Amino acid sequence: MTEGTPVRLSGQDAGRGTFTHRHAIFHDANDGTRYSPLNTIQPDVADFAVHDSNLSEFGVLGFEYGNSITDPRALTIWKPSSATSPTAPR
Repeated sequence: MTEGTPVRLSGQDAGRGTFTHRHAIFHDANDGTRYSPLNTIQPDVADFAVHDSNLSEFGVLGFEYGNSITDPRALTIWKPSSATSPTAPR
């Protein structure tokens, strides 16, 4: 981001986060506005966008793949829900 690479993170509940990206987005309890601390680490930082997706994991994966090939300089990260992960306990 500091070198101009925009980052897009999506997945179920990606803004709240459950692993290393916990608290990627903060929500104001009074008015509901969203705040992303990573967008403010430097004055001219590339965009860090977090999108909470629905539960249709295959649809989201297809969309994010399409999004990733439209801008090869951007980093697109898809965080699957743990329930649909191939390594999730069954």
